[in-house]
Amino acid sequence: MNIKARYILLAILVAIATIIIFQLASKQVKSFHETAANEKIVQTKSFSINSVSTAWKTSAKGTVFVKGNEGRAEHIQIVAMIEIDPNDWGGVAFYIPDKWYISNIVSSYPENKIQSKPADYVATWTTPDTGADWKAWIEVGRDRSYRPTGGGTGTVVIDLVPDKNAKYQPETFEFGVEVGSNIKGGKKIMGTDSIRIPISINE
Repeated sequence: MNIKARYILLAILVAIATIIIFQLASKQVKSFHETAANEKIVQTKSFSINSVSTAWKTSAKGTVFVKGNEGRAEHIQIVAMIEIDPNDWGGVAFYIPDKWYISNIVSSYPENKIQSKPADYVATWTTPDTGADWKAWIEVGRDRSYRPTGGGTGTVVIDLVPDKNAKYQPETFEFGVEVGSNIKGGKKIMGTDSIRIPISINE
């Protein structure tokens, strides 16, 4: 192959490489611009609670993201950073209203603890009582035998979907979050401090 042919072949390869790089870059730019932030998010509500009524340093702080359309919530995600005192057996609990189902739970509590499985520190409960304030609740780091779970920090993500069989969906509803534990008069109390988080779809 003579020198001229080599230059021609090299020019062709450079041209092909340039076209491929340009196409890849165009796809990346297009993909970047197609990503929308907070798509279909109709409301966000932040919350924060501490076990101020006890000596324990247990807390939960996070945000509720409501995704929906035309005045109806289609998906709710609760993202919370939690801290549980080493002496606290009450941990943190999240309460879910009627007409909502838990579709997924992700938890990292207790973070950075060797041989600890976060799934072992999460429990989900439901009630068939139609008159109850809450349909279900999720407990993190709570021990119903009243023994501390060791404490620590972590992030909890809870995904909720509406009851498809419900004839209607309330425009307003509440979530609950409670923390802490204590012993008063010989009685063991879990959830010594609590808050309610109101959500209004049309707000």
